[in-house]
Amino acid sequence: MNRQNLYYSNEKKVNPYYFDGDVIIREIYNESNSNDQEVYFVEFARGALTTIHFHETEQFLVPLYGNGVIGEIDNNKSNSLVDFTFENLIIKSLNVGEIVSIKPNILHFHGASPGQNFSHVAFRKMFEAKPGSEKNESVHTRTIWGYEMIAKTLGSEDQSQILNELNKVSEKIRGAVSTWAKGKKLNP
Repeated sequence: MNRQNLYYSNEKKVNPYYFDGDVIIREIYNESNSNDQEVYFVEFARGALTTIHFHETEQFLVPLYGNGVIGEIDNNKSNSLVDFTFENLIIKSLNVGEIVSIKPNILHFHGASPGQNFSHVAFRKMFEAKPGSEKNESVHTRTIWGYEMIAKTLGSEDQSQILNELNKVSEKIRGAVSTWAKGKKLNP
């Protein structure tokens, strides 16, 4: 048995390309203490959000505190991440007491509602069966972040150009979340 404490587990350095706002991440389980699961406790302050991303395996979110939000981008309606519009977004509340599952390869973001604080625990399988493998081989799965997707779309390694486009995407998302929250009458 391996027990971990959400509040006292190791704080992980936050990658600024992966989050928009103030966030604390505590790594609960990873390859060093789990055979299969990656588990994080994430605290989002004052409306902080993840940047857009997807996981190669299903992710589960368990809200613990505050008012949260989750959004999916329907990329079938848009040619690229940079070009998406509000019509491409599906935004929903993340409420304490719920468990949310996000299917593999779905572009999404999550975090605190505008002006709110929020925390959740995120679970995701680190490995999955290697396609076509008869020997029970597995491959390490990844999270693909907006930064990587934009760099690939632009065919560029120019950090300032990539960040400029990522910021445009984040601004669109913030605008959509703000509009959504006003319709939900959340207090910013």
